[in-house]
Amino acid sequence: MIKSFFSIAFLIATFLTNGQSTEKTEIQIRKLEQTVVSAILTADTNTLKQVWAKEFLVNNPRNDISTNRDAVLKTQKSGMIDYSSFERVIEQMQFQKEIVITMGHETFVSRNDIPGAKAGQTYKRRFTNIWMKKKGKWQQIARHASIICQ
Repeated sequence: MIKSFFSIAFLIATFLTNGQSTEKTEIQIRKLEQTVVSAILTADTNTLKQVWAKEFLVNNPRNDISTNRDAVLKTQKSGMIDYSSFERVIEQMQFQKEIVITMGHETFVSRNDIPGAKAGQTYKRRFTNIWMKKKGKWQQIARHASIICQ
């Protein structure tokens, strides 16, 4: 009987600890997601270099793959990632040890005509972002974004 009690107490403590850890991680990731949005809006490449891993891989809405962070930053410098407004809504998060996956939708208004989007018009897209804890720090390692048909 006492063994059963301690086993149940241990299981409850384990679930509570995991729940608190997940809550803390969720807060961190949500904050990082908004940091990325703000950095994109202000073209803050220094912040993006800290948040995006060097090997950041993007299946982008132009039906192309950006193979690393530098390729994405080059796309940004070319004016293809230059938004007058940008909002991200996380609908679901999944936690797996040192990886967090976020999924949801975004709306953006591009300052320039770009493939798939005219300047000044609002577009919606679906996204999946993948975050990994590396050396104690969360970094985005991959992303997929697709424009939703108007």
